[in-house]
Amino acid sequence: MLYVFMIAGVIGTLFPVFPGTAIILLGAALHGLLTDFEPLNAFVLLALTGMSLLAWAGQYVIAGIGSRKFGSSKYGVIGACLGLVVGIFLPIPGGIFLGTFAGAFIFEICFAVKDLKEATQAGIGALVGTIASTFFELFVALIMVWIICARIF
Repeated sequence: MLYVFMIAGVIGTLFPVFPGTAIILLGAALHGLLTDFEPLNAFVLLALTGMSLLAWAGQYVIAGIGSRKFGSSKYGVIGACLGLVVGIFLPIPGGIFLGTFAGAFIFEICFAVKDLKEATQAGIGALVGTIASTFFELFVALIMVWIICARIF
């Protein structure tokens, strides 16, 4: 059963709608409950919880940094983060990426009063940041799986 959670979690990191690292953490916690927390003890579960929170926060921070590196103002960063949240709920493939781009773009035009070229550049930066954050979460998920497998075997 734990393996199903780990596989679903790793795949979930590639589809930002699913909380990949949280799925892995849930599987580890259930495994701990079923095995009297041996070999996945409280310390391991606490470490996995920290890693899951790091991956979650990293999505927003990395998307903001990507937007900022491409010349976005603080408004574009805020728009990228809000667009990421809205994008999760868009019923289209890649909604999170579209939401991040659109959020940065719209906030740059409306609040930072930038022209289309600068707003587009900020949106591209937010998109690049979101893609990078997806790979960051995948990396964290793979480390979590490695830790779990190392403890079990």
